[in-house]
Amino acid sequence: MNRRFTFRQLFQPVGVFTMTLVPALYGAAAPLPLAQAVLADAAAHTQMMNDASDAQEDFRFALTDKDQKAAVEALTKLERYMGQTEAYWSAKKQADGVTLSREARASASQSLTAAKANNLTAAKDAFDRMGVTCNSCHDLHLEKR
Repeated sequence: MNRRFTFRQLFQPVGVFTMTLVPALYGAAAPLPLAQAVLADAAAHTQMMNDASDAQEDFRFALTDKDQKAAVEALTKLERYMGQTEAYWSAKKQADGVTLSREARASASQSLTAAKANNLTAAKDAFDRMGVTCNSCHDLHLEKR
């Protein structure tokens, strides 16, 4: 199987280095765990959304390659990211964002369950529903609130 990499994946280690080692060298506090960072920082939430986009791409590649293991890995990430998104919008008291991220997480969970059962057709159907929900949330432009 040929592994496909996005531009962001190739250069993401540079960002990790910058966000963890450099502050430590200058005596800054250690970075927050991802779940806390998502709640505390819009930039961290944006990065997590970028990571979710990469995971969606990974799932699409897994479907093309009929790779159940890669599909499960990508969907596991997506389910976690949707949970973090729900927590982020809860902290911002944006009920519509909470509702949509909860729906997206449910679809990601259904997709993951189907992928674990090696039913990639059902996994794709639930994944597609998740994508519709994600697009609905992005159409609201919640990041401007």
